[in-house]
Amino acid sequence: MPKRFVVIGGGSVGVYAAREAARLGAEVTLISEGEVGGRTTWDSLVPSKVLLTAADTLVDSHYVPHRGVKVTAEGAETADLMERIRQRTRQWGEQQKNALQQANVQVVYGVASFVDSHTAKVQIEGGNEQQISFDVAVIATGSVPIFPPSMKPDGKRILAPRFMSSLQLLPEHLIMVGGGVTGSEFAYLFRMLGSQVTVVTDMPRLLPRADEEVSRELEHAFQRLGIEVLLSSPVESVTAGEAGVQVRLVSGRTLEGSHAFIAIGRRSDLARLNLEAAGVHATPQGILLNEHLQTSVPHIYAVGDAAGPPFTLNRGWAQAHVAVRHALGMPKPPFRPELVVEAVYTQPQVAQVGIGEAQAREQGLKVETLRAEYAHNLKAQLLGETEGFVKLVVERGAGKLLGGSAIGSHAADILAPLSTAIALGGTVEQLASLFPAHPTLVELLNEAARG
Repeated sequence: MPKRFVVIGGGSVGVYAAREAARLGAEVTLISEGEVGGRTTWDSLVPSKVLLTAADTLVDSHYVPHRGVKVTAEGAETADLMERIRQRTRQWGEQQKNALQQANVQVVYGVASFVDSHTAKVQIEGGNEQQISFDVAVIATGSVPIFPPSMKPDGKRILAPRFMSSLQLLPEHLIMVGGGVTGSEFAYLFRMLGSQVTVVTDMPRLLPRADEEVSRELEHAFQRLGIEVLLSSPVESVTAGEAGVQVRLVSGRTLEGSHAFIAIGRRSDLARLNLEAAGVHATPQGILLNEHLQTSVPHIYAVGDAAGPPFTLNRGWAQAHVAVRHALGMPKPPFRPELVVEAVYTQPQVAQVGIGEAQAREQGLKVETLRAEYAHNLKAQLLGETEGFVKLVVERGAGKLLGGSAIGSHAADILAPLSTAIALGGTVEQLASLFPAHPTLVELLNEAARG
């Protein structure tokens, strides 16, 4: 008998989990609070990537003269960008909905919560309620942004990712509150689209999860773009007036701009699930999970942002891949977070995989680092994009590949093979013996291995 799956959450991770379970023979019901595709499709990821693609296109135009071609880029029109966002979100949302239909996944729209460990109820618009029994539940409810009371977005002067699809005008001077992934990406894209940008963060560096050398390089790149970066500067409050915004720092300094953007973090969206009724244990930091993404109730799993940070879509898909197969009794290795490539789509692009140099040393490992510079790579020279480097972390003596970081053009693509090498227990000597097509940027990975 096929197992009855219920997937709670209609975002991209929930869609993937539902499709995979159905493809492998389960009877699947997906509960989606809003349109299929969730916040990633309609509010955050797809709209931001449309804008980032526009920003990257403008960056590419700057390198055109170096490549021997005459092309003029005159900038971007806000109305055109908004229409592009609407087109892409509709298309991606429809594509995900059609995929569920083809997989024979039943979709129920409403807000889900647990009745007990084998029953979920759905509050449907209009006051109706539906109960669904299940053998396996997969929680994929995503995450929500954190907004302190003194920093509430209004969609007009004080912005957040969910307002990007309804933006009327590009900010004249944007004050970005937050220097993590979201803050860095939006700071970059608004600067390339023509806004003056100031980044203010309470952290001592941008991208606190990244390799420290990479973080410093991104800060320098931002400064070259004309982005002002204020580190170790916690914000006390953000207020909006008719003419602009005031951002007051804890130090007493006040910054003034036309708009502010709040990107100080996210948390798993779990509050309405009634986890206690199912016996699922959670802490203020999130749901307690094992290496197969099982909660304290073995037939209930959590994946994606619901499983806690870091909040990246490919990480959620990887977790869903493990959880669904484990729930169906298929042989599947446990989830390995170190194999997920994390990317930041700034210019230069930032990526990392495995464990970093500082983390390795904290674990008591003796390591060495190897690197290659973009400036020495022929493809980078042909493109004119010679800023950046690739850095490998290797266990000293054994030569085992532990991780790597990159900053520069197509950094995430360059590190993808390294994820495979780490998964297979590869060594730096094995990586050094491989010679990709020439000229390509991925050669940087092998050049770093050769030292």
